[in-house]
Amino acid sequence: MLPGLIGLIKPSGDPLVNIAGAYFPAWLACMLVGVAGTWALHAAAERTGFAAVLRPQAVMLALLFLALTCGTWLLFFSAT
Repeated sequence: MLPGLIGLIKPSGDPLVNIAGAYFPAWLACMLVGVAGTWALHAAAERTGFAAVLRPQAVMLALLFLALTCGTWLLFFSAT
């Protein structure tokens, strides 16, 4: 059952993303997901007070961006 579910989320591995008829490189889409995810998680951390623990903030935000970007790439575009 799990391989069938992974097949649903994992596309063919094509490194191009079709957005409104224009093809963009997959890394650009992954970076946009990383930026949006970092912004959302940082806002949530600020709201809950957890951001005070994440020091130095610039390093932690950069690492969070990197983790989200690479994780998106591995989830959707890595070769099987």
